[in-house]
Amino acid sequence: MFNISFLKKEIKEYIKTYKLLIILCLFTFFAILSPLTARYMNELISLLAEDVQIIFPEPTFMDAWVQFYKNTTTLCLVVYLIIMTGTVAQEKNKGSIMLVLTKKVSRFNFLFSKFVGGSLLLTVGLVISLLVSGLYTQILFEEVFYDGLLFSILLLWLMGLFYTAFAIFASVIAKTPTTAALLGFAGYAIFNLLNVSSGLQKFNPAGASSLLNAILYNTSTTSANIICLISTIIGTVLTFTLSYIIFKKQEI
Repeated sequence: MFNISFLKKEIKEYIKTYKLLIILCLFTFFAILSPLTARYMNELISLLAEDVQIIFPEPTFMDAWVQFYKNTTTLCLVVYLIIMTGTVAQEKNKGSIMLVLTKKVSRFNFLFSKFVGGSLLLTVGLVISLLVSGLYTQILFEEVFYDGLLFSILLLWLMGLFYTAFAIFASVIAKTPTTAALLGFAGYAIFNLLNVSSGLQKFNPAGASSLLNAILYNTSTTSANIICLISTIIGTVLTFTLSYIIFKKQEI
């Protein structure tokens, strides 16, 4: 049976260690920066290259979304991934995991609470960033919605859940937080390399990072979007399951 009290402990830990504050500040900063960059990038480049006459297309609200997806799936997601890779490895390294597992907390409960807690942390960061970025986009471009926006947000969130599961996997197999962070970053790089192939994108659990712009410009197909959605869900479940199988057999 799932122990909700341990999940509450995880949430309090995010607040106590300023992880929640870091995620909120990071996601909010880039949520503001994305539409501002899209709106004023042409002027900035013109100022920096005064001697060269360059004609730029007029920026639109779609450019703001491009910047938002780019910043969220790179800088924001990498920082979040690194934070999450320390969840299990840090407790193993300090030895506090033994105290937790002897207080009627099963290994599944322990690991699943880490996943749910991380998912809540990610969700709060994404919701705040979407609201802030959407508001600034509306102010600067007087337009914010496009066909497929809700599906794009769903894909982005599911990809974040996959990286949450992958971070826990890296944290389970690593002996130290540093090693876990390196494994997490290496995995992030590999999954992004797989996106180079258009044929592999839709089967890649992290393929949403490449499909988001295609959905924005209405160049993706419904089948590719659905396959990517299913692949991300399956990838998340399998990654967490593998983490649990390994963790269950580990000697703590």
